[in-house]
Amino acid sequence: MLVLLFILLIAADIGFALECRTDCRAGPYDFGRTFNIPDGACPQRRSGDACSIDIELDYHSALYNVKFSTLMLSRDSVYIGAGPYLSYNIGYQCSKSIDCVISYAKNRITEMIHRNYSARIIYDEIAPIIKNPLRNGSIQCYNMRKEAIVCASDSTCHLDYDQRENKFRSRGCNLGREPSVFAYDGGSYLSFKIGCNRDLCNNEETFSQIKNVLSTYGLTDGNGRRIAKGNKQMVSLLLMSFTLIFIIFYFF
Repeated sequence: MLVLLFILLIAADIGFALECRTDCRAGPYDFGRTFNIPDGACPQRRSGDACSIDIELDYHSALYNVKFSTLMLSRDSVYIGAGPYLSYNIGYQCSKSIDCVISYAKNRITEMIHRNYSARIIYDEIAPIIKNPLRNGSIQCYNMRKEAIVCASDSTCHLDYDQRENKFRSRGCNLGREPSVFAYDGGSYLSFKIGCNRDLCNNEETFSQIKNVLSTYGLTDGNGRRIAKGNKQMVSLLLMSFTLIFIIFYFF
C-alpha cells in the first residue's frame, strides 16, 4: 500500500511539471489581428512548475506584444504619459496544462482590445492635474514629512502610494521633466506612482483625482487596483496528494 502511494505521488509530481514555451516574443500584432503563434515560431521549451506570459497592449499605437517565460509573476500595470502614451501590461502564470497561458492570452487580449481605451482622451483629462505647461525653472514638492522642498528644473514631484496600506511609500523629487502615471498590482505588492510638475502636486488630492480618472475609464477599480482578479491559476500539488491519499484509503 505504501509503495503504491509513493509511486502515485511521484507520478503526480512528474505530471505537475510542464514543458513551457519560453524566451520567445511574438508580435507586434495589430489590434485587428487575433492572437496566434505562427507555425514553427517559439519552439523553445523549458520544464517548470508554471508557465508564464506577458501581454503588452499599447493603445496609443493599437499594437500588442506577447512574451513567453517561466519566470514572470502575475500582475497588471498601466502606464500613461505625454505623447500621449497608454500601455496596459498583463502578467499571467498558470500550471493547469501545457500551453494553458495560450487560451488565457486569446481571451484576455480580445477582452482588452474591446475596451477601446483612448490614450488621447484619458491623457487630456489627466494632464491638467499633473502638468504645468508654463513651468520654467525649479519646482516645490512635498517630502515624506509633508514639508515643502525645492526640486531642480530637470525634476518632477513624485509620489508612490501603497493602496493596501493606504499610505505613501515615498514622495519627493524625481529626475525627469515629463509627468506620468503608473499603477501596478501584483497581488501582494501594490504601487501607484505619479510624477507631476505643478508646485506641491504630490499630495493626497492629486492621488485621489488620478485614481478616480483611471477608475472612471475602467483602467483600475475604485481602489486603484487591477480590473481583473485571479491572474494566477495554479494546481496545488498538496491538494493532489491529499486527493490521492483519500482515493487509496477509501477504495483499498
